[in-house]
Amino acid sequence: MTWLDQAIGWFDPVRGMKRASARHAMQVRVRAYDAARRDHRTMSWQTPGSSANTEIAASEEIVRNRTRDLARNNGFALQIVETFADHVVGTGIVGAPIGIKGRNAKRVSQGFADWSEICDWDGDHDFNGLMWLAIKGMADSGAALIRHRRLSFDASTKVAPLRLQVLEPDFIDPLKSGTVNGGGLIDRGIEYDAQGRKVAYWLLDHHPGDVAQFRLRTLTSSRVPAEEVIYLYNKLRPGQDRGMPLLAPAVMTLRDLEGYFQSELVRKRIESCLAGFITSPDDDVQVGTEAKSVFGKLVEKFEPGMLTRLRPGEDITIAQPGPSQGISAFAEMYLRESAAAAGVMYEHATGDFSKVNYSSWRAGNHGFRRRMERIQWHVAVHKACRPIIDRYRQAARAAALLPAADFGWKWTPPGFISVDPYKDAQADLMNLRMGKVTPSQLVEERGYDYLEFLSQLAADLAAADGALPDGARFDGDPRKQLKGTADAPSGSNGNDTSGASDAEQS
Repeated sequence: MTWLDQAIGWFDPVRGMKRASARHAMQVRVRAYDAARRDHRTMSWQTPGSSANTEIAASEEIVRNRTRDLARNNGFALQIVETFADHVVGTGIVGAPIGIKGRNAKRVSQGFADWSEICDWDGDHDFNGLMWLAIKGMADSGAALIRHRRLSFDASTKVAPLRLQVLEPDFIDPLKSGTVNGGGLIDRGIEYDAQGRKVAYWLLDHHPGDVAQFRLRTLTSSRVPAEEVIYLYNKLRPGQDRGMPLLAPAVMTLRDLEGYFQSELVRKRIESCLAGFITSPDDDVQVGTEAKSVFGKLVEKFEPGMLTRLRPGEDITIAQPGPSQGISAFAEMYLRESAAAAGVMYEHATGDFSKVNYSSWRAGNHGFRRRMERIQWHVAVHKACRPIIDRYRQAARAAALLPAADFGWKWTPPGFISVDPYKDAQADLMNLRMGKVTPSQLVEERGYDYLEFLSQLAADLAAADGALPDGARFDGDPRKQLKGTADAPSGSNGNDTSGASDAEQS
């Protein structure tokens, strides 16, 4: 208590107690969150309470261009972006119809497979390649546009009359803003209705950065309904309507690291040069025009390996710069921060596996795998694959290419590569025997559709039976394990354990 509190308490104890309690409550409130303190450590910390869209509006284009520049010129940035796309999509997200059987199921699957080969509007990719390109564009630019291009059709059409065009978010007209009839508005190229839902996109006719096209055409935009466009982005805040690049939190870190590497390179070049300083006992010799006339032109630039003769009595001292230290530790710290900001592992970003073993890699890979699965299901499948298949079904139904209308669709993202396949196979077998997993789950974890897997397995076994001699089977034939005592060797109690471990036999 201060002297004033004591004086007030002496004259009026009740008021003094209230004053002391209020002061104590203020101190507790101040100590509750250090992050809310206002002192010399936080006086320069600017923390505006802007919405996600307001923050993105002021930074989207600059951050997007800087991220692309890093991906073009910085190997670590490119590795992070492509690693992200490789783990989310990889060789493809497998789609297959469900709720339909027999010939209709085969017809639907074959129709989608045929369409997947030619679905690219530009003709450069199949469906899996387009998905990888869209996810990489989302990482590079913060978002990617997938536009549905409907085609005309007639009785001779054999493939769904639909194409997909992947565009960069630069095609959204940033100068298109204002109000529309019915209480809606247009905010930098995205049109909303009165309830704040996206109803259309105003897309430019060509990329604004394409100088050649800009010289030939005017920079105009046209309205495209929202159901014709997929705006693919990772939504990280409620109310966020636009995406930011994956490397946004790591742009300055990677930029500073690149500058540090350039400085160290200059330092190494200087260290590799033989530099010397000439001292003369003659104090009357002055540097300048007089020195040039007596001794000739003075050397002011050293080249690697250069030697020059000295006058009698002169001496030369060789410069010996100190060696650089701590480069690898500094670079590792910055690269770890960059990888964490992008949501990938340090080893993925650098290719440096010198400090991990099997156990530490598996433990660290769990969190990374969980994050990639979230992107796979919440972004790639939910925001892209499902709307695309709905649009495909509409186009195929309009062209009378679907034998049935009531069926669903299942998506299977690519599996994660096993670090130790043998140990993982043993664990899968134990979980299967205990009923913790099903065969379909094990197959789909590896990125395959289970029904297609069974069909392929049956075809392979039938082909093997037709080609091999009677009774001959490969050691990996599952029927050797599932068959009864008829084919089992003597002393095995009806179970062939020739390929099992000692622990399984016991």
